[in-house]
Amino acid sequence: MRKPTVVLSSVLVALPIFLGACAEKPGSVPEVPAAELVAAVPELEAVHEFMSPLWHDAVPARNFEMINELIPQFEATLVALDAAQLTGILQDKQVAWDEGKASVLTTFEAFKAAAEAGNEEEVLGYAETFHMGYEGLVRLVRPLAPEIDAFHQHLYAVYHYYGPGYDVEKIRGAATEMAAAIPPLQTVELPDRLADHQAHYGMVVTELGEAVGALMATLDDPNREAVDAAIEAVHGAYAEIEGIYDGGGSHG
Repeated sequence: MRKPTVVLSSVLVALPIFLGACAEKPGSVPEVPAAELVAAVPELEAVHEFMSPLWHDAVPARNFEMINELIPQFEATLVALDAAQLTGILQDKQVAWDEGKASVLTTFEAFKAAAEAGNEEEVLGYAETFHMGYEGLVRLVRPLAPEIDAFHQHLYAVYHYYGPGYDVEKIRGAATEMAAAIPPLQTVELPDRLADHQAHYGMVVTELGEAVGALMATLDDPNREAVDAAIEAVHGAYAEIEGIYDGGGSHG
């Protein structure tokens, strides 16, 4: 009568091992929705329609009549901006976006109040701060460079979709695309304000290429833990590029 008990015990012991093995098998993950890969906020772009004449025409000319005409026209665009949602590829900017947006909206209210009070010097000061805040939001969401954006799109797919779902074939396809994107990255010239960091940028791109190569090597004989670690390494190396643009240093 003990034999069935022994058999059952063996099954129970083997079951976790079997389930664990199943968890390591590659899954099938849907393609990333194209809308998630767009690094743009249309509601922010709409603000430019009124920001351009304010900053380039009205403020330099100290044309307070024009400024007073433009202020109400911002209202609807700023309401829409406040409700705007960032796309998936911009999700790591959410905290900075929320802080920057709040500052812009607060400055606009002070700008409007100064205009209603007829305090011309305050109007010009708040107009400058309002414009600076808007430009900060634009820089935050605008792709650093087309070549960097192209690489980031493939990394986003791996880091947020294919990696977590452990779809090895899709990871391999994206890794191949990332490897092909490395040479164009090497040709990117940093903006003038970051020119002193061009050599550092080149070194970081080299490290990124090595990390992508290591990821592709793990896919020759995939192991979930090794693949996850390799993806994390690519993500970390890419973050160094964003760190250069954010302030000339490490992204952290």
